Amino acid sequence: MVCSELRTDVLSGRQSIIAVQRSGRQGALRPDVPMAAVGDPFAEGCESETPGEVWSIRESGTQPNTPGWRLRVVPNRYPIPGTAAGSADLLPAADAASECFPWISFSGSHEVVIECADLRTRLVELTASELADVFGAWRDRVRFLSDSGHYRSVAVFRNEGFSAGASLAHCHSQILATDHVPALLQERHIRSRRHFELTGGCLVRDLLSAEQRDGRRIIRLDDEIAIWCPFAARTAWHIRFLPLCGGSFSLASDELLRVLSGAVRRLAGVLESLIGAGYPFNLTVVQPRLDEQCAFPWFVDLMPRLTRQAGWELLSDIDVIPFSPEQSALQLRALLSDAG
Repeated sequence: MVCSELRTDVLSGRQSIIAVQRSGRQGALRPDVPMAAVGDPFAEGCESETPGEVWSIRESGTQPNTPGWRLRVVPNRYPIPGTAAGSADLLPAADAASECFPWISFSGSHEVVIECADLRTRLVELTASELADVFGAWRDRVRFLSDSGHYRSVAVFRNEGFSAGASLAHCHSQILATDHVPALLQERHIRSRRHFELTGGCLVRDLLSAEQRDGRRIIRLDDEIAIWCPFAARTAWHIRFLPLCGGSFSLASDELLRVLSGAVRRLAGVLESLIGAGYPFNLTVVQPRLDEQCAFPWFVDLMPRLTRQAGWELLSDIDVIPFSPEQSALQLRALLSDAG
């Protein structure tokens, strides 16, 4: 009988059940829902269909919000945060806030990074140089939002495919800044601080050292970047990329971002050999809150979205993973070696 394992991520406290016996059940992996690539508001020539750009890479002599660009950053037309004042008809009455009905307004900045001018829909269709430009746009916008002094946290994420939350097929990513610190991020701070007080060490670096000693989940390790499948993975074939140079994401060098984007692009392509082309995934930049940027090193997570969240996950907030990180890393190492 195969034993399931309840694993805990010591950085966040989240738990996952590694249940490899479920990999053989019918529908264990679901195909993604095709997304129609029509009526594309992100295409070159459709600049009037988005809010005005706040950052771009474009040909010399071309004007903002006109053709001639390679990458644009625009405010999200349908943002998650509201305005500072909120909408009076949607907010609870002022006297409704209590222990039973706690609420605060949620405001901030929500931007869309349109990653190419033509209609490409997948990260692996971007060139290495184009993906490095995307990472550079993320860094520059995080720096701008951090320097503004208005926000406490910035989330950078990329949803590819319907099952990963994308609403448009065109290659794009998002940046959301707010004065709120999400509970998951705050828990990472608490655990990192506690670990430092007890050991004097960095929790993320010590986790990497433990992964090195174990060896089974490491995919690649050199002087610039460490890549592995996390012990308590959140999805099947969850891959983590940790730059080893230190410093905040907003100060990452162009060279580091080229190395990182190249590694992400290569592993995203290698995954196609395992799970098929066009798989949905989320790509996230995990970084500390803006007022404690040395709390832990930033890293990037690539998380394919091939399994359903069902009743157990909603009841327990515990992910069920039908493929072990150890087996995933073994397969990825072999494919990387074969590719040379």
